[in-house]
Amino acid sequence: MKKLNVLIYCFLALFLSFVMFAQAQKYPKGKKVKTEKVAKEDGYYDPYDDEEEYLGDISWKQNGFELFIGGGIYFASKKTANYYNGAPENCINMDLLFKNKYYREDVFLIMRTQYPYIDTMLLVENYNRASKYSIAMDISLGARYRFQKNWFFDLSYSFRRASCENRFEFYFPGGVPGNKENPDHSNLETLIAKEDRHYIDFSLGYIFQVYPVAKPFVSIGAQFNYVNIKSFLFIVEGNPFDLLSIAKYPDYIPGYQDMPSYRVWAGAGYGFSFTAGLKLAVAPTVSLDPVFQVSVGSFGNNKKDLPGFNTNLCFNYMVGVRVVINDALFFKKQ
Repeated sequence: MKKLNVLIYCFLALFLSFVMFAQAQKYPKGKKVKTEKVAKEDGYYDPYDDEEEYLGDISWKQNGFELFIGGGIYFASKKTANYYNGAPENCINMDLLFKNKYYREDVFLIMRTQYPYIDTMLLVENYNRASKYSIAMDISLGARYRFQKNWFFDLSYSFRRASCENRFEFYFPGGVPGNKENPDHSNLETLIAKEDRHYIDFSLGYIFQVYPVAKPFVSIGAQFNYVNIKSFLFIVEGNPFDLLSIAKYPDYIPGYQDMPSYRVWAGAGYGFSFTAGLKLAVAPTVSLDPVFQVSVGSFGNNKKDLPGFNTNLCFNYMVGVRVVINDALFFKKQ
């Protein structure tokens, strides 16, 4: 968590510096700004026009900053999802649960309560080698600095929580196949992991001056990411077993004090992004920007805390909408 806090503080520092620099560029020392209201024939002024009339000879369209907050859906690559299939080759696996006799007895008692006729049980080791993540939500915020009519810099932070779910069942030797009263298999049990992903993206973009209220734009950027396994549970007949804790203390004995473990199940990574969007002005100072982003990233580059995590580059996708406010909102004419 210390690494994540440092990451957040660095983003906030960069964000504030970004805004301050943009304002310094917009209103250089000694520059006088005209604030007379310029009315058009229909009584409506449009700061999106190329004419330098919104703030005298300084037009926000030519330079300045914008702030945005957005949301959308995120599609994570399945390349890292097999880390959560419970297979023995993974650091966190089902063997950790069943090779410890105390955990195994707890599971057996739960199953015996549900299926009183059983004398023994076996886990059906049908590991899913093609695991994948569910669609995740995306939340983002950031700032854009327009240093020229068509060119801009973006600095943004995004949060995504991905989840991966697999199913297992137990086999009861001696059960009667097809007998509903005494089945030979248990109900499907759930193995579910939740993974938090944090992104900081710095990009350079170009906006096309197609129409005053509808402008396509593209950008390419460099990303810093941080992945943290939030939870990893094996749920047996509604009873959760925390595999992260079990992996920390595989030799657990009831009544004995656990040795401290400082593993945080997290790691940093890097990547690149390509974003395409459309700026749709809904007011002189506000726009709604649909965006599509493709990112190529490497996650969990921390062999100590995430041993065996797949760090190969993989493609991830995001589709969303940003609510954008430009700096003209803060310097309206009186």
